[in-house]
Amino acid sequence: MSRGAVYFHPQFKFHDNETGEKRFVVLNEPRKGEPFLVAKTTTNLRNRSYAIGCNPIQKVFHVPQNTEPSLPLRTLIQLFEFYEFSEAELLDASLRDKILEYKGDLSPLALAQLINCIKKLKMDIPQQYFAMITRP
Repeated sequence: MSRGAVYFHPQFKFHDNETGEKRFVVLNEPRKGEPFLVAKTTTNLRNRSYAIGCNPIQKVFHVPQNTEPSLPLRTLIQLFEFYEFSEAELLDASLRDKILEYKGDLSPLALAQLINCIKKLKMDIPQQYFAMITRP
């Protein structure tokens, strides 16, 4: 599991306790005892227009179709809520339960642009998360 990795989870549990299919992006390289922070994605753009890349007002990062192999459809990486997973949770889902599917990594350019977008949202992100996501 590394920063910029994209995974598919068929039974992703949302903050409202609903579950569903979801791709998510790993945002940090945790230090000992820290969780992995992930951002969920959506391909449901509801007929809205978004600039390519950072859309700080909407708190999303727009990845156009066919520009990132791990996100082949027009995708928004949602930056208004993050999810924590322990290393054990991710490994169990991947290896033991076989429900977590690795889709690939964001390109270095897309990952750098995503992190820079998150930096623009500093006031909207819990300080602890911001520090874990933006440190080199």
